[in-house]
Amino acid sequence: MATLKDVAKLAGVSVSTASYSINGSNLITEETKSKVLHAAKEIGYRPNGLAKNLKEQKTNIIGLFLSGFTGPFFNDMMEGIQDVVMKMGYEMVVCASVDKHRLLVERYVDGAIILNYHMDDELLGSLASEKLPIVVLDRNFKNPFIKNILLPNQLGSALSVRHLIEKGHTRIGYIAGSEESYDGESRLKGFLSELQNHGVAFLDTDLIRADFTELSGYLEMSRFLNRQNNDLPSAMVCANDEMAMGTARAIQETGLQIPGDIALVGFDDIYVSKYFTPSLSTIEVPRKQWGTLAATTLFKMLDGQLDFEPEPLTVKLKVRNSS
Repeated sequence: MATLKDVAKLAGVSVSTASYSINGSNLITEETKSKVLHAAKEIGYRPNGLAKNLKEQKTNIIGLFLSGFTGPFFNDMMEGIQDVVMKMGYEMVVCASVDKHRLLVERYVDGAIILNYHMDDELLGSLASEKLPIVVLDRNFKNPFIKNILLPNQLGSALSVRHLIEKGHTRIGYIAGSEESYDGESRLKGFLSELQNHGVAFLDTDLIRADFTELSGYLEMSRFLNRQNNDLPSAMVCANDEMAMGTARAIQETGLQIPGDIALVGFDDIYVSKYFTPSLSTIEVPRKQWGTLAATTLFKMLDGQLDFEPEPLTVKLKVRNSS
């Protein structure tokens, strides 16, 4: 690998002159700069950006830390983040990790956006500082150097319940995801709370656990239908659209009709939900706006602004043929 010393030797200048030239110093003549840059190009020299920026304790990199990339939900959110990052002249690295989190722990990033339940509160609290601000999307965290930007999950579930009760449903089941998911459990909490507000009882046997994928929704709903025989809720609310689509497939395979026998409501309004058969009633989540707001908030913190609260997000019910 070519070094700065190799560049200096080829250009016939000192190492310090080569360094000044590559960094665009006004102390060096244009003729010398040109000679040094030509030499660097000839031997394929690339300056170590990280080493250079460590002097300023900056990397100009933002880290997005996810628990995984499964499903279509993340695309719009990441696009929103990336748009802001590029506008600010930074780069973004996206990491999916379970235990190491090396890029964050070793501070290879100037700031971080977290949607990763594998990162515990103690770790984030110990790392967050004025020089390493953090935005979390998956928990409620009280720390001067951490901002929370959370979806109004409970509101979304409440909208689904109200809609189904208005349709006359008095027994409503629920398909939840992993208990480790902040968003998933918030959605379940909102569902149960709204049922209680309307005086509608919930049977523990009508709670199904899957893992947010379409396949898991299909498999778990199939087991539920076999187990319950004909003792079924007249409606199901799902913690995301993918599980709702798998649930619909399981219902249809038994010969039951949607929404005639079982009405169905999802959550997230992913792109394919309106083209599904039947088209899926769901909760519209502003995914790109969520990402944009997360990145904008992080850059405000990087600019030294800490005493503010991010603007709240909102969700809407999209009524389609499944309910």
